[in-house]
Amino acid sequence: MSRPRQRAEDTILGLESGFASLRSNPEFTGPAESVAEHESYDHLALVYENADEQFETAIPFIAAGLERGERCLYIADENEIEDVTAALRTAGVDVESALESGALTMHTATDSYLRNGTFDPDDMIAFLSDAIEEANDEFDGLRITGEMSWVLGDDPSIESLVEYESKLNTLLPETNGIALCQYNRERFSPEIIRDIIKTHPHLVYDRTVCQNFYYTPPEEFFGPDQPARETDRMIGTLVDRTEARVELQSHREHLQRQNEITGDPDWSFEEKLQQVFELGCDRFDLELGAVARVDTDEDWFEVEYVSDEHPHFEPGVELPLSETYCTAATEIKAANSVSNPVAEGYDDSHVYAEFDIRAYLGTYLEVEGGPDRTFFFVTSDQREDGFSEEERTFQHLLGQWVTYELEREQRERDEQALYEIAANPEWSFEEKTQRLFELGCDRFGLELGVLARIDPTNDSLEVEAVSGEHEHLRPGAQAPLSETYCRLTVDDEEIADVTAPADQGFEGTIAYDEFGIETYLGTRIELEGSLDRTFFFVSSESRDRPFSDAEETFHHLMGQWMKYELEREQRERALEASNERLEQFAYAASHDLQEPLRMVTSYLQLIEQRNGDALDADGEEFLEFATDGARRMRSMIDGLLEYSRVETQGDPLEPIELDDVLEHVLEDLQIRIEEHDAEITVEELPRVLGDASQLRQVFQNLLSNAITYSGDEPPRVRVDARRRGQEWEISVRDGGIGIAPEDQDRVFTVFDRLHSLEEYEGTGIGLALCQRIVERHGGDIRVDSEPGEGSTFTFTLPVPDR
Repeated sequence: MSRPRQRAEDTILGLESGFASLRSNPEFTGPAESVAEHESYDHLALVYENADEQFETAIPFIAAGLERGERCLYIADENEIEDVTAALRTAGVDVESALESGALTMHTATDSYLRNGTFDPDDMIAFLSDAIEEANDEFDGLRITGEMSWVLGDDPSIESLVEYESKLNTLLPETNGIALCQYNRERFSPEIIRDIIKTHPHLVYDRTVCQNFYYTPPEEFFGPDQPARETDRMIGTLVDRTEARVELQSHREHLQRQNEITGDPDWSFEEKLQQVFELGCDRFDLELGAVARVDTDEDWFEVEYVSDEHPHFEPGVELPLSETYCTAATEIKAANSVSNPVAEGYDDSHVYAEFDIRAYLGTYLEVEGGPDRTFFFVTSDQREDGFSEEERTFQHLLGQWVTYELEREQRERDEQALYEIAANPEWSFEEKTQRLFELGCDRFGLELGVLARIDPTNDSLEVEAVSGEHEHLRPGAQAPLSETYCRLTVDDEEIADVTAPADQGFEGTIAYDEFGIETYLGTRIELEGSLDRTFFFVSSESRDRPFSDAEETFHHLMGQWMKYELEREQRERALEASNERLEQFAYAASHDLQEPLRMVTSYLQLIEQRNGDALDADGEEFLEFATDGARRMRSMIDGLLEYSRVETQGDPLEPIELDDVLEHVLEDLQIRIEEHDAEITVEELPRVLGDASQLRQVFQNLLSNAITYSGDEPPRVRVDARRRGQEWEISVRDGGIGIAPEDQDRVFTVFDRLHSLEEYEGTGIGLALCQRIVERHGGDIRVDSEPGEGSTFTFTLPVPDR
């Protein structure tokens, strides 16, 4: 419905027109398009074929008006008033209340159209004018619908009816009313239905609102040139529809091409973007496609990608945003165009005066995790016709894909940066934390990153690390947990954000009133055996939009890394403490045992010196057993001490050449190799990150075992290496007696021997020592063996970065 007044608060039944009011009802479908010859959408004709079709439109039409606060006037003729009110009740309308309040009035054709005994167009228009005026005093307008079957009598003539309908077209745009005239197609002749269609700007048929291409203004309908005008209209309609089909087909082809481009898995983003540029230039008949970074607050514009060479637009070119046509899109944050720069106020802009750009079609891209962009097409040719809604829609679709790809690339860059921080072996936990703070501050656009210990039981928070200087948030600073935004991650959820502190209940808290924090994004890190942490970013500036799911997801990933690092540090501290205790125990045990062992050895030697001649054969054997046991115990004590000191007494890991390490081992074993006629074959060994002294022990133990357990045949040993990702696998393979599958785990246990001393000598600590050394290097060791088929010991060592 239309009102003559155009105040901001005086909307037309809450919408821009009565037609839009009808379209707001979900019962109806159809595009809200204008009719060129008629600016009113307040007069509609309902054409139906049975009572069900009639009520499917007429009843929702009235129900919607009552719900919107309008007065509704129903004129019944084909149906009894009781039938209409019953249908309204079935639709959920409180008919009695509506009738009592005057919101609903029911009439018959006799007391409306024929109230003076005959039909007079002017009299009926006066009746409706009074009804609309009266309704506007108490309601939001008048909604009229009338059953038109009364026309089927002798009076009126079709000319009078068409005259009335034409005058109604004039009345309704000037008042706050909308009318729906109901025509039964089964009762009216095709000729009358045809004329009715011509006199209504819009039709409702089968609950579909139709733009009436055949609408004929009254002066044409009754004029002498009607046949010629009707012929022109028919031809024009045929041409319009044909052009629409061509446009639709072109639109479908371009959409299909867009899907082919964006869905190709073999093209990079830049390759796809160039194809999209070509598609857009073809679709819009423009010369150049481009993407630019923009900042509306800083009035900044920088070209990022272009589709072709241009004397002015090239990557890296910067301009004030206000000197470009992109303000047309950034001001509304949607797709927009410029086709007449002078008329649209761009004739003094830089791109018009200096770049000679005469037409623009672009869209604003709000990019998560990076600067916003504009995606646009331009040309230096004057464009006589403006851009259609379909062209702006297609530009918007292309822009959605560009946004998705830019955000995907940004996420991948963020995740790669996070991985590089986490995986760098040269950075300490503190260095990694600071770099993580920097990454987060940049990603979320916030000022400060913080890691703090929290104790909900005692309502305490203590800052552990920060990314920069802050008056209040500094290492060691404390505050009640309940007075900070971090309480959200304890009370409600693992991840929480604050962008409107006052609205979120933080007025009066230390964080808001004293620290001046306006924006917060944080996560809680739960730890076993230690106080939990909270890891968060804050800013003293407010944020104009909430944090997105992508930002919260990335923050969660950062929090997972922080949790892993804290737990790793916790484990390392516990391991260091355990190693220190083990070393202290081993040192104390070895020191305490060494002295009585030396005493035992000394007395055994004294007995042998003084009484050796007096001993019989059994005594000499017993003395030999005792002496040998003391010697083996000394070896076991030394081995235990060496085992305990692997972590604390080793040299720093550094790049070393394994070939050099093995060469020294072979020199030390040269005599044993010659005695056993052993053959040691060594392939080229790599450069690794390791402790040369400890790795000599590993090779010495493995090669000694290979020689010792060679069986009856001369030892044949092969040493080689192969790379697996960021590790080297070093293998020592022999052809000896082998190890049963059930015993292969036991060989790495301290003092666990598979053979008696009569068979093979040893303390049973050599392979356990190898395992501990390899684990100190961040690797592992295993054995693959079959009895009688030999054994292969394989251990891994890290690849150095340089």
